[in-house]
Amino acid sequence: MNRKEFLKNSIGIGIGSGLPFLGLFLEGCSNAFIDTSSPGVNFSGKVLIVGAGAAGLTAGYILQRNNIDFEIIEASAVYGGRVKRTTDLADFPIDLGGEWIHEKPSVLSEIINDPSVNASIDFVDYTPQTIQWYKNGKLKDRNWTSGLLSEHKFKSTTWFGFFENYIVPKITNKIRYNQPVSQIDYSGERISVTTNNRTAYEADKVLVTVPVKILQSNMIEFIPALPSEKIANIQKISMDAGLKVFIEFSERFYPDMLFFEGLISAFTQENKSYYNAAFGKATNKHVLGLFAINEKAEKYTRLGTDQAIFEAVMAELDEIFDGKASPHYLGHVVQNWSAEPYIQGSYSDSFDGNRKSIVRTIVKPLNNKVYFAGEAFSIDNQATVHGACESAYSIMKEMLI
Repeated sequence: MNRKEFLKNSIGIGIGSGLPFLGLFLEGCSNAFIDTSSPGVNFSGKVLIVGAGAAGLTAGYILQRNNIDFEIIEASAVYGGRVKRTTDLADFPIDLGGEWIHEKPSVLSEIINDPSVNASIDFVDYTPQTIQWYKNGKLKDRNWTSGLLSEHKFKSTTWFGFFENYIVPKITNKIRYNQPVSQIDYSGERISVTTNNRTAYEADKVLVTVPVKILQSNMIEFIPALPSEKIANIQKISMDAGLKVFIEFSERFYPDMLFFEGLISAFTQENKSYYNAAFGKATNKHVLGLFAINEKAEKYTRLGTDQAIFEAVMAELDEIFDGKASPHYLGHVVQNWSAEPYIQGSYSDSFDGNRKSIVRTIVKPLNNKVYFAGEAFSIDNQATVHGACESAYSIMKEMLI
């Protein structure tokens, strides 16, 4: 059962407190379990990891702990992928990408998988108390739905901070930046990986962790070409537009959550909401966040520039809140994920067919040489940061035996 089906059924039978709500950027319904048991290593060659997002970083962390030679080839100038942070807007760090934990906080210990590490991280139980709906030009209170909404998020750090503190220090010297991969040739005994600047890397096995949109766009040439069945299933995953905007105001005039659809639609379509980004934080700042994907995000991303996006958001807020936004504006940040050249969208939002069958077809290794991982390729936890990590642990068991 995927997240949308789960939420719809849960609301239908009246489940209330504790129901995971509209997760703001990387979201999904999960099984609360990452199999971190030892993969039983029988491999002694070199591994190349394509992409330094959550899955790639986790894979490198696992390889490092198993004393396997590896390098991570990252297309951009920074690690993290869709996990990104800003410290410029407020007096607390803000997740511009993956923000919500979507699971019991103990999942972080599962990712670290090291009893010697004291991962002391404080959390916010995000249970919004003030909820409004804006529809057909009318703003209405819906505080009675607060019992349906509950999530976990970081209090004083972020998903980026989690990787920065617990994962990256073990592997920082293994990451090669500004190296967008253009070709993976696995026709020979060893695999040759070539970047846009014609830098060549060789390895015995390769793990591809790029967003599914990059695979759909054929930005990486595979030699031999990917099997037709794998190509067809890659195209069955929907990863459309994605956007987050954060605005600081001098006064708070907005609720903890603002939705734009009916109750069922708001919980199952997951397309757009405004939310109090300072909820539960140790701050006196007033920061409002906007999350949008798919056609709701395209309304903004097609405007082209961050400034145009910001102006459209402010105009919308002034309309909703009777002109209260502009007079109290202090600053903002726009994160247009659709405009990121090596990401090009949000996350795996839906699947055209049986989800597990599609994923299992895609992750099937190529000649036991080329493997795939990432949030879209998690069997049970798509569209989550911990799902990306889970996919790395899962594929390592197969790669290293």
